[in-house]
Amino acid sequence: MKVILDSSFIISCIRKRIDFISQLNEQGFKIIVPREVMQEMKDLRNSDRSSREDRTAIDVAFQMLEKNKLVEKTSFGDGKVDNHLIQKGKEGYHIATLDAGIKNIIVNKVVIFSSKGSVGVER
Repeated sequence: MKVILDSSFIISCIRKRIDFISQLNEQGFKIIVPREVMQEMKDLRNSDRSSREDRTAIDVAFQMLEKNKLVEKTSFGDGKVDNHLIQKGKEGYHIATLDAGIKNIIVNKVVIFSSKGSVGVER
C-alpha cells in the first residue's frame, strides 16, 4: 500500500508529537511525499501568517523527511497539489491529509487519532 502525505497532515503530526513515519511503516505503507508538498511547506515556513509553532514544526518535518530512507520523494508536475492528491486517491492511493475538501472525495484516507496519539486508515 502507498500513502501520499499532505503538508497539513505532516505539520499536525509533528505538532502533536506523533511519529507518523514509523507508524505508517509498521502498518505496511510505502510513504510518498511529493516535492510540491515540500514546496508548500517551504512557502508556509516563509509566510508571515504562519505561527511560530508551525514554523518550528515545518523545520522538524524537513529534518525528518530528508534523513529518513523510508520516505520516497516524487513529483506531481504542473497543477494544484490538491487536484493531484484527489486524482491519486481515485487511483487507489491512500491520502494523508486534514483537508476536508479532499477527504470528502477520496475513499482511502489516513487520519490522525488524536486521543491515541496515532495515525491509521479511516474506515
